[in-house]
Amino acid sequence: MKVPRGCSNRRKCGDIGVLILTTLLITATAQATTQLALSRDGGANTETYKGVVELTVNPGFDNARVSITLDGEKIAEGLTAPYKVTIDFGPTPIEHKIGVTASTVDKKRVQWHATINRGLLPLSVKVRPVDLAAGVFEVDTTSPNDDPIAAVELWDAGKLVTSLTAAPYRFNVTPEMMRKSFVQVTARTKSGDEAADFWTTAGDVHTETLDVRTVPIFVSVVDGNGVTHDDIDRSLFRILDNESEAKIIEFAKAFDQPISIALLVDASTSMTYEMPNVTRAAQGFVQRTLKDGDHCTVFAVRQVPRREVPLTTDRAAVQKTLSALTVGGQTALYDGILGAIRELKDARDRRAIVVLSDGGDTSSMTSFDEIDKIATEAGIPIYFIWYDTGDPAQQQEIDRMNYLAAQTGGFVAMASKQNLQAKYREIEKDLRAQFAIRYQIADFSKHHEWRKVRVVLSSPKLTARTIRGYYAP
Repeated sequence: MKVPRGCSNRRKCGDIGVLILTTLLITATAQATTQLALSRDGGANTETYKGVVELTVNPGFDNARVSITLDGEKIAEGLTAPYKVTIDFGPTPIEHKIGVTASTVDKKRVQWHATINRGLLPLSVKVRPVDLAAGVFEVDTTSPNDDPIAAVELWDAGKLVTSLTAAPYRFNVTPEMMRKSFVQVTARTKSGDEAADFWTTAGDVHTETLDVRTVPIFVSVVDGNGVTHDDIDRSLFRILDNESEAKIIEFAKAFDQPISIALLVDASTSMTYEMPNVTRAAQGFVQRTLKDGDHCTVFAVRQVPRREVPLTTDRAAVQKTLSALTVGGQTALYDGILGAIRELKDARDRRAIVVLSDGGDTSSMTSFDEIDKIATEAGIPIYFIWYDTGDPAQQQEIDRMNYLAAQTGGFVAMASKQNLQAKYREIEKDLRAQFAIRYQIADFSKHHEWRKVRVVLSSPKLTARTIRGYYAP
């Protein structure tokens, strides 16, 4: 049985960047092990912060409403006394900028910023063309002071091409690679942490920053029995963008393109006796699905979801993380999905979120309406594996999962202990069989206009699954 909700008062929360999962709580929790107090005249903070931290703000006057941003993104709004937020900064201390705005109904207002872990830069990587005609690219990186860059690598279709161990990181890309219009690099630190970046002639390959004239999408094709097919001829595809016919300019199988996958595993109390079977199935999925150059991250979904391992190509590290998952607490499913979306936000390759849960959301600060909007805009396929407990009261949650999956191009698989491995294989097959399509839109876009996308197949026996749309930049 799932533990019932402890509170119906929800506030929007989220994790920020690659290493942060933020959950807004009204009262302090037992998981907060470190205290951080901020005030307008508090001065520079020289302590180092990582893991779960309870942040308390002193606005300097009573009856304030406090909003907090972390690295430029809002994580709390309208907080009242005692003005507390619980944040998981992740296992590695890195520099973060915290912004505070406090105001009252009579328009009294103060605003200030504070920086913690100053100088501890996160791992980042950015590839840029230096001489496009000659195929010369350079890579800019940052890394924590105590974990320097060990290697920057150039990849092609999952195969390592070149590895550089010292700056400047400059690569000569072959004409054959340039014809693919896709350049992939990774940066690896001494400890094994990794980050990736991609360059493409179509601009960023995820839907948040699409070129207004060309749009890349990934499409799955299924028959009436739900079986995925990867042998469909290009001539059968039609794409409608804002109900206008679009011109397909690139069409290929997507399996050779790298992928970043977020695995979300329900680790709430109700999974106590199922966790060994669940982790074995997830490990099998990782082993079969990920190729060299692919990335994976793992989130344990409890009352406060935690990112157990950041995006990495180290499959052994992912396997080890899965085997060590522990259970406890309620299920903040929507918060976990939000964390995965933020984790994959800057991944420019194919992306997917795979969620396993035996019940609905019981403790998220993020509402269903909020996660619906965020997931639809993100354009990341969400695949759900519903670990069926036979509880008819969960039908509403099943309906919500089906809705989110349909909005994003994924699906819901109903699983039991006996067929859990098979359900992971269904998702694996779907990811392997995707088509990579880039098309040209037929009309100009208004800024931030929502554009609907439909892929129509000239066959009554086949259906296409993909994102429902995107926001024009």
